[in-house]
Amino acid sequence: MPLFADLCLMNANVITVVQDNPVAEAIAIKQNRIVAVGSNEEIGGLVEKGTKTRDVQGYSVIPGLIDSHMHPGMYGIAKTGIDCDTSSMSELLESVKRRAHETPSGKWVLGSGLDDIKLGRYPSLKELDEASPDNPVYIERRDAHIGIVNSLALQRADIDDNTPDPPHGKIDRDENGKPTGVLRESAKDLVYEKTPEPTVEDYKKGLKLVMEEFLTLGITTIHASMTCTKQFRAFQELRQEGRLPLRVCMHMSGDDEGILESLIATGIQTPFGDDWLKITEIEWIFDTSTSGRTAAYYEPYIDEPDNTGILLYDQDDITERVKKAHDAGLRVGLDGIGDRGIDRALDAIEAALEEHPRDDHRHRIEHCCYATPAIQSRLKELGVIDASATGFLHDLGDAYQANRGKDAMQWMWPHRSLIDKGIPAPGHSDCPICSPNPWLGIYGMVTRKTSSGQVLHREEGVTPLEGIEAYTRLGAYSAWEETEKGTIEEGRLADVVVIDRNPLEVPIDELRNTKTLLTIVDGKIAYDRLQEH
Repeated sequence: MPLFADLCLMNANVITVVQDNPVAEAIAIKQNRIVAVGSNEEIGGLVEKGTKTRDVQGYSVIPGLIDSHMHPGMYGIAKTGIDCDTSSMSELLESVKRRAHETPSGKWVLGSGLDDIKLGRYPSLKELDEASPDNPVYIERRDAHIGIVNSLALQRADIDDNTPDPPHGKIDRDENGKPTGVLRESAKDLVYEKTPEPTVEDYKKGLKLVMEEFLTLGITTIHASMTCTKQFRAFQELRQEGRLPLRVCMHMSGDDEGILESLIATGIQTPFGDDWLKITEIEWIFDTSTSGRTAAYYEPYIDEPDNTGILLYDQDDITERVKKAHDAGLRVGLDGIGDRGIDRALDAIEAALEEHPRDDHRHRIEHCCYATPAIQSRLKELGVIDASATGFLHDLGDAYQANRGKDAMQWMWPHRSLIDKGIPAPGHSDCPICSPNPWLGIYGMVTRKTSSGQVLHREEGVTPLEGIEAYTRLGAYSAWEETEKGTIEEGRLADVVVIDRNPLEVPIDELRNTKTLLTIVDGKIAYDRLQEH
């Protein structure tokens, strides 16, 4: 134990997430490590003249929160476009019209976050043409798997009545065979590839903005899904400039051709990096979107008997990619949403493990939404992490139930069963697909309530502490960081958060209202509203 501490949090309700020592009154921090956890009297003995002390006033202290799958680069860039998250079609079209008026003729009008469930439908080609007659429009649905465009955008991509559906995609058409402007999966890329590509500086600006937001939510580590080359450079430059305010685990984008080969050629194995920035995975978007009715299931979607979804890679192709990554010592993440998508992803991982068994590989199924009992058994047998899209239940649960039916909801994000079977399942938001607020994910895990208040099989709910563990201890485990973070105990990195209520004692419906008062990253205060209380 050190002679004196640099910073002490006193008079606290410390929720350590350590089974043998679950609660304490105070924490001592020296440099960037927690050096003692105990009573006020014990920690008070480490205070000297130069020690900073904060009276936490009885508020709760938890480990820094970890979002184990989000898209900060996408979120940052989206901040510069139109926010299309509205339930009013007239409001949406007015926003497009206003942005088009502000944009030079011929330049792109971009938006994101559109939710056809809230709107009741997609905007029509005619409506978007009238709102933006002189500018091509590309709006991404909130799941980032569907693009909605106007006629000028279709023209830029040379899409007309005779354009065939691309592999792994679909161009929606009216009764006369004409494109409606709704482009699903790889079809949207035909237009998206024509839009301006963000620069490294664009990413840096956006990342700095959204990471400051994450600190206000108590998030101290993010897992950056589908990190492309420019985002990687942006993270590196922010790190070199001392402007990276939280820790980042990067999932490199396997969808970007050349990244897998480059990682293999340089001999990189995962995890690779330091406490602030590291590569922990190579990821492929294999399965798609349930709310957008493209995710792969064995049974068809409600009211669409011919639609069982789309997978974005042929099985032989994805299996070969997974084998190459696995053999090179890289951790693999495959997006799996529906039961068919998850099974096919597990098939690829199983094939790699059969050829070259490896202990502690920690491969992940990203999102892993429809985890049926049969899939749970496969996850357990193969030692695969269920990187669960816990934020979906609150934000997208209504759409999931509308598209798949009430009975299917029992096995959507079934955390009670996963915990009981010993399957590690860290939580995440998939931001900007869902709100980055971890407490909405924890609230959904505990109550099984959607944003409208529907309860999706309460028997799969967990305790508040188990919900917190998904965003702390299990998030750390999913990146080989369980000895460094995710709990409050001696020797761990000093990433801790003060919140405005005791999540283990408040009525569970209040969990979603939890606010962050103080965020400490690496032993330094990164966000502070404690003095206001």
